[in-house]
Amino acid sequence: MIHIVGKDILTDDQRKKLIEDVQPLFVSGDQFDPNPDSFFPGKQTFPTLHLHPDFQWVFDIFKDRIRKKLGFDLKVMGAWINWTNGNKKDICWHDHHHFDYASVYYIKTPLPFFSNGTLFRDGLVKSPQNSFLLFPGHLEHTAPSSPFRFGRYTMSIDWDNK
Repeated sequence: MIHIVGKDILTDDQRKKLIEDVQPLFVSGDQFDPNPDSFFPGKQTFPTLHLHPDFQWVFDIFKDRIRKKLGFDLKVMGAWINWTNGNKKDICWHDHHHFDYASVYYIKTPLPFFSNGTLFRDGLVKSPQNSFLLFPGHLEHTAPSSPFRFGRYTMSIDWDNK
């Protein structure tokens, strides 16, 4: 089951700070791993943000929201921030089958009415900017494409039951 865990998760200032603080940590796909089979679109950080003390406050907020809304007590196994611009050639179907759950936090999305959410094999699950989506790790998904080239920032998190 796919859960929208919450909306208006962070303040505007917190979201801006998150984007600003992560800029030096971004790498492109070929910097991350030169193996063409490990392609990812746009830019992303290494999947270790949950170990970085400057970002711990974000994970505390997410864990609290999940516990209050769903009653789940989950452990963060990996976390990273992605930047994409909706280019159709960057569609990258994948899953997180090694983990109980995966999630997407929509830090900054381009337009309030277009391509906000995550594309699953069964269709687009809309989720507005500053919301948080949690779903089983085995579900295949990708960032949706868009005819506009606006930057989109999302945070991806892998979770396991404690």
